[in-house]
Amino acid sequence: MAPKTSTAETYAAQHRGDADHYATYFAGMDASMQQKVALTTAHFPTRGRVADMGSGSGRGTYDLACLYGGLELVGVDINPVSVDMASSAYQRPNLRFVVGDIADPVFPPESLDGVLDSSVLHHVTSFNGFSLARLETCLDNQVRALRTGGIIIIRDFLVPEGPEEVWLDLPTTNGAAEGPVQGLSTAALFECFARDFRCSVNRDGPVPYTRLDSPHPGHVRYRLALRAANEFILRKDYRTDWDVELLEEYSYYSQAQFEAAFRRRGLRILSSMPIRNPWIIANRYEGQFHLAGLDGRPLPYPPTNYLIVGEKVPSGAGVELREAHSEPLAAPRFLSLSAWRHADSGQVWELVERPGRTVDLLPWFRQDGQVFVLAKKGFPRPIVNACADHPNLGGAELSGYVTEPLAAITHAGEAPDKAIARILHERAGLPADSIRALGEPAHYFTSPGGVSERVSAYLVEVALAAGLPAPDYGSFTSSGSVRELDARQVLRACHVGGMVDARLELNIHRLLRHLGTSPGPWIGASIQLTEQSGGPKWADDALTPARRAVFSTHEDGTVGYLDLCTGTFSEHDAEGRVLASVPREYLVPREASRNTTVALPVVRTREGIRVGIEHRELPVVQHFTGSANLAVTPAWRLPRTLTDLSEVPAFIAERLREEFSVTVRRTWELGGSYHATPGITPELVWPFAVEVEADAACDSRLRWIPLEVLVSQLDAVQDAHLLVVAWRLAHALGVLG
Repeated sequence: MAPKTSTAETYAAQHRGDADHYATYFAGMDASMQQKVALTTAHFPTRGRVADMGSGSGRGTYDLACLYGGLELVGVDINPVSVDMASSAYQRPNLRFVVGDIADPVFPPESLDGVLDSSVLHHVTSFNGFSLARLETCLDNQVRALRTGGIIIIRDFLVPEGPEEVWLDLPTTNGAAEGPVQGLSTAALFECFARDFRCSVNRDGPVPYTRLDSPHPGHVRYRLALRAANEFILRKDYRTDWDVELLEEYSYYSQAQFEAAFRRRGLRILSSMPIRNPWIIANRYEGQFHLAGLDGRPLPYPPTNYLIVGEKVPSGAGVELREAHSEPLAAPRFLSLSAWRHADSGQVWELVERPGRTVDLLPWFRQDGQVFVLAKKGFPRPIVNACADHPNLGGAELSGYVTEPLAAITHAGEAPDKAIARILHERAGLPADSIRALGEPAHYFTSPGGVSERVSAYLVEVALAAGLPAPDYGSFTSSGSVRELDARQVLRACHVGGMVDARLELNIHRLLRHLGTSPGPWIGASIQLTEQSGGPKWADDALTPARRAVFSTHEDGTVGYLDLCTGTFSEHDAEGRVLASVPREYLVPREASRNTTVALPVVRTREGIRVGIEHRELPVVQHFTGSANLAVTPAWRLPRTLTDLSEVPAFIAERLREEFSVTVRRTWELGGSYHATPGITPELVWPFAVEVEADAACDSRLRWIPLEVLVSQLDAVQDAHLLVVAWRLAHALGVLG
């Protein structure tokens, strides 16, 4: 029997030399640290103790410690060199580093408020004989160390979904055919990889592949498993430590396996999202290989990373909300459907409405120079999981429990100040005397094409009392909890898809501007506009379309574009038992998908940055304001034939050309997708910034306005989608300061 290997020996193969070698390695990792921090901080508590497992250089642990002075950070790493370097380089009263194997019980049970595993769990499998059993033990120990309500976040790699085998075409002309790996062509590097790489699916031999002629000049084609292709794509640029990288199997679980592992342990999944890092896509994927199915159709780029966030809930509590079944709604009890005819065109519009008026509250306070907001965390919104048969463009999955502002429906005739005091007490446990100041409301339409809803949103300065209660209301086992969140960290999470509620984001932007506080750096996709000559003129009426009342009620029935449905949503615990079964009414397009895209056209000229705005006449606007006209960003429901986010830019380009006579130069994802009104519809919105040709923009029916002017006048904007993309574009281009 072989002697037992010590913990230090198990991971010894990872050792990269002396302190200088470690510094070089960690410098490369830290380039993406902003994104890592953004994807985690919006979910972690602001007080308590959080363990950063596999803390490495300590930079990310230090960043978290700097963000929250009331949060104790403990960095854990197996390598004493890493721990010594981190302890010397990063020192704070709320920060310490310890040596330990993250798969072992490093912390006592119920002693942590958060656990972060950032790009580290693949080490647990790779350096333990590719053992998933060791990984399961690791997760057991980490979840056991969490207190109830604690958060565990895993950011790692993912076994991609797709066909089992693929064509991978790699260039032969960008390097040598043989020699040191630093100088090899990508194709030659792949053949070295295939010869030497070992993992759980080819432990004892090379990666199987077939080499063929490629239809792409200067390339060679390989037929191989998608999983193996992804392993090579992920590491092809890590040549400095190539031999060490070959020892690690990056992908060990699929998204479904991650989610099942969380639910088995009583974790409510707050977010489960494949990540396609914009910088990696632009600099390491685009133009550097071709990936296609065996039918020849190009495949979308595999995820560059994956994030899953779980909350430890009490035994027997719900961990998932699913739509058990749905059916057309013949006799609505909650929602109502009406039809409106346009006087000039005769076009008939459908509107869905729920009773009462929607109010959003954003309680906030300052502490130690930071701005915190109170939000509802883990609130059950089962409708976000409706229509599972519609395309999932980004691959993200939600448990149905979301983070959102304190939202409620006001009673008829209830005075705003009375309603606000009531809602704060009922939904956050805040007494009326905790209100220090109440701001003027902002009004916006959440989904003006089909939802008759205008939100009134208030900023409420409060005096925070310790130990907020969490009142329960509603039909499910929990109504979530009220948590304090760092305002700027929530915005950063929105930049990279870590938060999904648009209204929380909008109100935080309003709050920071009200306080004169910078939102911090933009960390989404980098938007690089090219200065063009000429360009469209500033339209003085861009935000103030002419007032017209052009709609009247249509009594001859509806046109059948929208469907009202009733879904039965079941709440399940960790063992799969049904805890509650609740009907919910919602709307969905009859033919289109639940996905919407919004695209903000933009040009840069010598005169500055200008964006294009559309004027539309909509019945919901007339219903609330007496005039049908609204300044909006171009937006479209997406067809169900679009199944991947990579297909959306071409759709946008076609629509902008046909409807506005503009030519697209380049398109960028403008932060993560969002839900605008998840209490009524599962609509999921995908925002984009679209650079267009300046000359063609001159003849477009779009109204053009300087971005700085738009930002200064956002209080006059009532289209929630235009608000989201305007704030994000201004943030990305540095207009917000």
